[in-house]
Amino acid sequence: MQIFATFEHTKYLELGITELQENGITDIFAVPLKKVNVRASIIDSLNHSDGRSFLDKGFALAVVLSTILASKGFELEWGPIYWGLIGAASGIIIGLVIEIILYKWKNKKKQIKLVRNEKHGEVILIINCQLKDEKLVSDILTRNLALGLAKVINSKE
Repeated sequence: MQIFATFEHTKYLELGITELQENGITDIFAVPLKKVNVRASIIDSLNHSDGRSFLDKGFALAVVLSTILASKGFELEWGPIYWGLIGAASGIIIGLVIEIILYKWKNKKKQIKLVRNEKHGEVILIINCQLKDEKLVSDILTRNLALGLAKVINSKE
């Protein structure tokens, strides 16, 4: 049978592998996963959303500025419609600039923190063992903080 386990790249992974080897389980394959940097998009699509919206503040500012400038537009030369549109466009641009600055600032802090912690990606362990060793292997992996476990029983066993 095969047992799949995912771990964070920590000392518990090494301790788990060592403990498995001490118990006679030697057919172990470790695959480190590379961290993927996902770039945020300004506009989310219908099929994918990253949970980050760059336009929320812009739309809120557009409503506020268009309302204020449209009401002041009655006194100004171009009238309320033009000044309302100018306020809406200004609000969207100001909000978008604020969001981009905040995103870059937070992202820079996150990158500095990752470099300090030297955080690596996760590791997948694939362990080939006998059916009788399943409980032992599962207990060892769970005790050493496996993030997840999956078991595949071969049809030959």
